[in-house]
Amino acid sequence: MAETDPRSRRVVAPGVRWLRFPRRLESEYREYQCLEAVASFRVNAFYILVLYMILVSGIYALAPEAVRGLWLGTYIWVGIIVMIAGILAQFRSLDHYFPVYAGIGSFLAVMLSMAIPGFLDEPGSVQLANVSVIYALVIVYAMVGLRFPVATLACWAGGLLGWLIAEQFGRGIDWQIAHRTYTGISLLGMFLCYTEEVRGRLLFFNQRQLLRQQLRTQSLADRLHRLSREDSLTGLANRRYFDEALDREWRRCQRSQQPLTVMLVDVDRFKAYNDHYGHLQGDACLRSLADELGRYSRRGGDLVARFGGEEFVLLYPGVDETEAVRLASRLCRSVRALGIPHAHNPASEEVTISVGVAVKGPGDKLSALQLLDAADRALYQAKQGGRDNWRLYEPPPTVRLVSDNGPRKKED
Repeated sequence: MAETDPRSRRVVAPGVRWLRFPRRLESEYREYQCLEAVASFRVNAFYILVLYMILVSGIYALAPEAVRGLWLGTYIWVGIIVMIAGILAQFRSLDHYFPVYAGIGSFLAVMLSMAIPGFLDEPGSVQLANVSVIYALVIVYAMVGLRFPVATLACWAGGLLGWLIAEQFGRGIDWQIAHRTYTGISLLGMFLCYTEEVRGRLLFFNQRQLLRQQLRTQSLADRLHRLSREDSLTGLANRRYFDEALDREWRRCQRSQQPLTVMLVDVDRFKAYNDHYGHLQGDACLRSLADELGRYSRRGGDLVARFGGEEFVLLYPGVDETEAVRLASRLCRSVRALGIPHAHNPASEEVTISVGVAVKGPGDKLSALQLLDAADRALYQAKQGGRDNWRLYEPPPTVRLVSDNGPRKKED
């Protein structure tokens, strides 16, 4: 839909024109608007009081001496109302009640401002008192921060009650003056308040849509990041992630002079298993083994990954030879205890594994790749030794060669 289509605004921001979002969104907006309004009012209350004091001092200086006491004694309550609302706004525990106490305060301020002219005799005093009506209406519509329906209700209901009080207990309202002040300013204030709320709703809606898009983008980025490091079949880390972890942990163990253990695990006679049971059953077997091996990665830094095909790799920072041998033995027993049938594994007719273990001690000069290669050599020895077993890599023995110049050492 083109942006010039007048219907596009309703699609982009539903409910803005009539100041009503769908139910759930409306609830979120009101909470957002309430918190924004009370945060603004904490500051605005001070400026409202300053304007009030300027207004009071100006009218008091211009008003006839005969009505100064009556006018000041009555109108001072408007300042008290503003002060009370400003104090309540400082308590954050009352933030959600801001529309209530601010709405009541606005209603009372407009009511008093509207009623006061009905108790004054001097035409000049009446005109000055109507200035306070303008002040009250401008403040409520423009500075308090109430939503348009609440501000409109407070101003018109307060004005009506003030008019009734002036008619019943005072000298009545001069509607020629009231129409130029109360009615005109009310309509102008309503327009400004409505425009401001429309702008606020558009801003809220656009911010919400932007946040949703950001969260969706972040979720997709996290998912892609996870998929790039996760094996899709088993849910374990993949080879890429393992390579990064091996390099990182090797450097850390090198700096801290701690041992580092790598174990390569291969499923015995897995090709025969796939040929006999089918590849779907083979995938199920790998997932079961991955779940069991995953139990051996509980500490920070431990990692179990799928190395490729039917091979898995385990990384254990800070694990020495004694503990590595114990873990390898437990791995073989745990897999055997799963009892997964394997008709073409003559040793036990169950799925078993072979484990190659390589340990880099604090003083060893093995690089990360050499450590992985050592684990692969140990795995080959375990498979050559009959499978369903583990082997710890041991460097080849040092041999002594004798020459004419005397004995010298040589490593195979």
